[in-house]
Amino acid sequence: MTQNNPLNLNHQPDELNKAFSSNKPFPHVAIDGFLAPEVLVSIQDVFPKPADKIWFEYNNQIEKKFACDDIRTFPAPIAKLIHYLNSEGFLKYLEAITGITGLQSDPYLHGGGLHLIKRGGKLDMHLDYSIHPKLHLERRLNLIIYLPKEWKSEWGGDLQLWNEDMTECVKRVDIIPNRAVLFETGDISYHGHPDPLNCPEEVSRNSIALYYLTEPRPNSSSRQRALFVARPQDNKSQELEDFRKKRSGVLGVY
Repeated sequence: MTQNNPLNLNHQPDELNKAFSSNKPFPHVAIDGFLAPEVLVSIQDVFPKPADKIWFEYNNQIEKKFACDDIRTFPAPIAKLIHYLNSEGFLKYLEAITGITGLQSDPYLHGGGLHLIKRGGKLDMHLDYSIHPKLHLERRLNLIIYLPKEWKSEWGGDLQLWNEDMTECVKRVDIIPNRAVLFETGDISYHGHPDPLNCPEEVSRNSIALYYLTEPRPNSSSRQRALFVARPQDNKSQELEDFRKKRSGVLGVY
């Protein structure tokens, strides 16, 4: 790590590009040991607790989580890291990994920022918004950094990546502290962690999420909200299906 770079510099973009481009069901890559060890510890030590007042709580049938996108409330080490991950130098690094040019960061952290999920929490399968409601740019990439101090696979929370007709989970990305997941967003990038967490009460699934955008492509979707969908095994009662549509903005504003 250099003085101004908080990342583990062992990750070469050309190698990551090979994995990103070839992975199914849509381009993605998991990067282990993403942050330099001392940066990781400094962020884990100050990550807000569930009782802190910064959080907005989602608590409904399809999502149970805590989120905060106001960088003014973030502890200094976290804010410093996010500024770096939104910098021109890091954008060039992402362009080299993904082959997507013209990337821009989101100063609003719309839908991103800090996420915390406790025992019983979940996030149903969904597609992300396509067009940013303020910047009017197209969302192209998600970067999620997992930050719990410990995590066991039996606690769940793995990121599920499904095929485009939502008939099969093609990939599960396990939660590993200091693992980053970078994936392309679009009309086939169904993802989520829809099974309730089984972690101890004192443990939480902590993460930072950042999104990267470009000028809209000619055929890009106009979706400004996440589109929630059911897995084959999920409850599809009319009430719950109506709620999914309402939450997704299909039946008006939620």
